Amino acid sequence: MSKGRKVRLIIFILLIVIISIYVSTHARRKLIIKENILVGVREGIFESRQSMRELIIPTGVKVVNEYAFIDCENLENVKFPDTLESIGMFSFAGCRKIGYIKIPDNVKEIGEGAFYKCSNLKKVEFPEGLEKINAAAFKDCTALEKISIPLGVKEIGESTFSNCNNLIEIELNDGLKSIGSEAFLGCEKIKSIDIPDSVERINTYAFKDCNKLSDIEMSKGIKYIEEGVFEGTKYYERGLWEDEDGIYIGDALIKYDNIGSEMKVKDGTRVIASKACSNLPGLITVELPESIIVVGYEAFANCKSLKNINMPQNLEDIGDRAFYECDIESVNISEKIKNIGSMAFANCRNLSDIDMEKTPEGLDAGVFENTYWLENLEKDEYGCKYFQDILLKYENGASYVKVREGTKSIGSEAFLNSEGLKSIEIPKSVEIIDREAFSGCKNLKECIFEEESNIKIIYEEAFKECKSLKEIEIPESTKYLGGKAFEDCEALEKVVFKEGCDIKILHMGVFFGCKGLKEITLPSGLEEVYFAAFAYCESLEKIRFPESIQYIDSYAITIFKNLKQIEIPLSMKEDFAVIKKKINSEKVYPKVIYY
Repeated sequence: MSKGRKVRLIIFILLIVIISIYVSTHARRKLIIKENILVGVREGIFESRQSMRELIIPTGVKVVNEYAFIDCENLENVKFPDTLESIGMFSFAGCRKIGYIKIPDNVKEIGEGAFYKCSNLKKVEFPEGLEKINAAAFKDCTALEKISIPLGVKEIGESTFSNCNNLIEIELNDGLKSIGSEAFLGCEKIKSIDIPDSVERINTYAFKDCNKLSDIEMSKGIKYIEEGVFEGTKYYERGLWEDEDGIYIGDALIKYDNIGSEMKVKDGTRVIASKACSNLPGLITVELPESIIVVGYEAFANCKSLKNINMPQNLEDIGDRAFYECDIESVNISEKIKNIGSMAFANCRNLSDIDMEKTPEGLDAGVFENTYWLENLEKDEYGCKYFQDILLKYENGASYVKVREGTKSIGSEAFLNSEGLKSIEIPKSVEIIDREAFSGCKNLKECIFEEESNIKIIYEEAFKECKSLKEIEIPESTKYLGGKAFEDCEALEKVVFKEGCDIKILHMGVFFGCKGLKEITLPSGLEEVYFAAFAYCESLEKIRFPESIQYIDSYAITIFKNLKQIEIPLSMKEDFAVIKKKINSEKVYPKVIYY
């Protein structure tokens, strides 16, 4: 045999060996596990993820990652290890053949949509230590027949069990605080529900179209019942035909549909649900019992003839637009009131007399928009209108404003779109800058906080689109900075969080679109930074995260042009790898310093 033929033979044999090794190692599918996180499954040459029927997750895995087994339509059996702590978002969504799930004792959270459309799932065993079931976790699990929510779960998320139309029995344990929107929507076989006394809030359409539901035991601690919670149930439909005085469930008035001019709410009623008495054009007089503590969102909205209504002394909360466009002339609100929602009395044109013993935090001009009372409030020399210790509204005033000493809150939308405002001086008495207080003040160049400022809260969109603002110092007393607080402040160059500032979280989009931002000093105790917090901060060259940082959203730092250096604690190195990859994908390659 010639030398050339021998070489070719050796190469051929080597290729056969390499191919054999590759086939033997890649023939079967394989679970991908990184640092105790089950990422997903790798396809094999002869075994696809779609053909998988059984999944045994090995001991040591703590997290099943999001989307890990989505649409594995032939998967029938899943066994979780005792080490598991979290089941990720949509991790088993669309696994239509899974029939039974036992969730281990160490699992604290079930992610959004984790078992969405597992249409053959008949039984789920929850551990006692479970704390959170996120939105749509079991949505469209049409074979599910019975559930028991453990004691540790405080909230059932939005659409968690919606369209589980074979669900017959629901056990809700004491400790539950809130039931999310559409949580049990369309669970048409449920006949009874006992809502534990710990539940304070039931959100929109939570039990809507549970058309066999006829027996409801309402929580004695209920405060908020949103729109349409029990619409389409047997209890509700029967009430519409039989109850002339309204539909009551426990101590809550759910719906009043009488066309008369007078209404007397039953003694002992604590809550009037959202929209319960709205759009009754002939209603003139309402008598509320002293037991009422909450009047819900739009409860009496558009009752355009409603002139006479008493405000009980125990009333704590008046919801958004509760009395929108009524004919009320005067209101007397007791010192127990904690909240008056947005536009609660707006367009009550004839409202001219307001007697309020104590101003609730966060009261804003929108509450009384388009009333004689607000129009007749006297303006100071700067064009500001005050009620007690709140700056309610600024109307075509001076370009420079000095907020009155003793003011505790600048109300939401107080200076909204006031393009004439150029400078504002805020005294140390102010503790709250409410939602959109200065939003759209395009010519505002400076915001001066008095020394020893007591600002505690700067709410969402407070300075949004203040396009001329160049510098801001966040006082050390500040504990909360809301999402989009400085969004699109294009001229903002310097942001300083003063030493001692106790802000733990930078919320979504807080500095989004601050194209001129060149320098920022972050709070020393900062722990979490969320989506798009610094997106489009195109001029920022350097950012240093404090040692306290624990979480940075992968899209928090995006769309940069001049970012040259990022300093981050060594403890965040592994988590930061994803963020770094995202930044690099935009063809930006900053120097990363781990300290």
